[in-house]
Order: sequence, then structure tokens, then C-alpha cells
Amino acid sequence: MQQPFPYQRVCVIGVSASGKTTLAKILAERMQCDHIELDSLYHEPGWIEANLDDFRERAALRMSAGQWVCDGFYANWARQFDRADLIIWLDYPFRIILRRVLWRTLKRLITKEELWNGNHESWKMTFSKKSIIAWVFKVYWKRKSETPRFLELFEAEKLRFSHPREVERWLRS
Repeated sequence: MQQPFPYQRVCVIGVSASGKTTLAKILAERMQCDHIELDSLYHEPGWIEANLDDFRERAALRMSAGQWVCDGFYANWARQFDRADLIIWLDYPFRIILRRVLWRTLKRLITKEELWNGNHESWKMTFSKKSIIAWVFKVYWKRKSETPRFLELFEAEKLRFSHPREVERWLRS
């Protein structure tokens, strides 16, 4: 018989295209709790960034429930790490992240998938400085080096997965 999941508040972090939202949705379904996608609270219509107070208020409201799974790396903006009892870091090799972000961007461009609050990726955005692909190149190595020290600040249990196969094994266990 499978043991009950021992956590109430889980944060899934990693760079763009690491699979944060996918894993968070799976965990929220298994835990039968709210899934909080922090990007949806941060990106307002027209890709306008929410101001810090509004973002924190939205996050606090969504995290006021006793049990939740959130995804997104908004450092301490959302103050989600203070509340978490488990933080999962998807720390995959750059080759995996790059392949995923390229594929995901192409798919979203073709399907015109809505992301958050009416926002869509566009060809113009893809070839601009605001591109999610450019973002990955900008933050990948910085996050890889800074995240271990950052996570030491929090009491939550931490899991670090360095390959998607590790996540799949963990989910089966």
C-alpha cells in the first residue's frame, strides 16, 4: 500500500522549460489540492509585470489554504519558500532545458496557446530581447550557481533532481 504524501505545501522551482508546472499539476492532483502557477499571478494582460505588492497579495491569498503546490521561481517575492515544507528543484542540464524551451516555444507559436491572462508567445517576442529563449540563456548558469545557497535559507525539506528520469522514478515510488 502506498504511503500518504507527507507534505502540505510544496514549491517546484527551476529555470523556464524545466517542467515545473507539469510536475506541480501532477503533485496537486495527487494531493487533491490547489495548484498555484506563480507566472499567472505575475504576468498581467499585455505581458505587463505585476507590481510587487499586488503580486505578493495575490500569492498570499492563494497560499492561505492549508495545502497547495506552487511552481515558479520568484525568489522571495511571493514568500512561498517561507511557507513550504518541501521545495523541489528541477536542476537539469542545459541541453535538456534548451531543447525543451525551443520545442515548447515553437509549439506555442503554432498553436497560439494562451499562457496567462490573455498572453500568447509571438514570433516578434521570440526574436526579441524579451524572448523566453534569451531568458534561459541569461539566467540558467546564474540560477544553477546561486540556488543551492539560496535554498539553505529555508527550513523546508529539499529535493534536487538533475534529470527528468529521476523525477519519474520519484513519482513512481
